[in-house]
Amino acid sequence: MSGNGNIIAIVGPLNKPKLMGLANDSFTLVVTKEQSILAKLTSDIMKSVVEEARHKAKQEGKGFFGQWGSQITGGMNYTQRYLSMTPEEILKESPANFSIPNSSISSVEVKYRENNDDDGMGRSEWKVTIQAYSHKLGLRCNSDPKDELKKAYGEIVK
Repeated sequence: MSGNGNIIAIVGPLNKPKLMGLANDSFTLVVTKEQSILAKLTSDIMKSVVEEARHKAKQEGKGFFGQWGSQITGGMNYTQRYLSMTPEEILKESPANFSIPNSSISSVEVKYRENNDDDGMGRSEWKVTIQAYSHKLGLRCNSDPKDELKKAYGEIVK
């Protein structure tokens, strides 16, 4: 899947609730053969991805609307940039990035849940719980991550 052959799956964006659930940090889960890396999406990273997409479109001779479209697409597909990075580069990208050895992960649970807000607008999300020997990690996702997680972790995904 990746240029360095080490990445098994990329899942994201995943949201990690903070501040009593009123705010989130956004992460990308990059699973290699030996570790699971959680890479935090920062505003600086997003600016860099969008700027790089715009610059590439400009070099390709695209006009204003072509550059604008490339920026939007680049922003939506930012997780794919990890395919060209080594695990060490991903971990060094932000001080908030961290890894969990795959050998310490005992289970990965995916649950679908539908929330009905007070205004009657429902929204759905998938809750991902990664249980490792050292800690339990709760994440949320707007699309079903189960297939990618099964590709990464196999039978421990429930």
